Amino acid sequence: MIQTADLAVQEVSALRPVGIKDEIDEFHSGKIYCANCIHCKLIQAKPYQENRYVLRIRCAAGKWKKKLGEEKMYKYSTVTRRYLDNCDSYEEMGDTREFIRELKKTLSNRDEVFTLYSEEEEESPLF
Repeated sequence: MIQTADLAVQEVSALRPVGIKDEIDEFHSGKIYCANCIHCKLIQAKPYQENRYVLRIRCAAGKWKKKLGEEKMYKYSTVTRRYLDNCDSYEEMGDTREFIRELKKTLSNRDEVFTLYSEEEEESPLF
């Protein structure tokens, strides 16, 4: 059965023009997408300056670890690429295929830096 599915993918990809991706390339059936798990959390991380931050994702269940045991955090822009073969802490939040498709449409493909405003800046007039 797996071989049949692989052949179907090869036949479809042979008909596509080079460089064009479709849902077959972008979604891995049977994989657990971390973005669709209740334990996938979005956090603010301060990279360089005190008044700026970037968005990162972390696993609240503690499944993402570095070799020395530290918690691993990933760039928010890469959340749709994070998946596992199995996870004992996975709690699905809805239809994975639809969620990942919509997230890929709306998510920036690069890391964005956000600025925190001080109280003085908020009170000053814009014009």
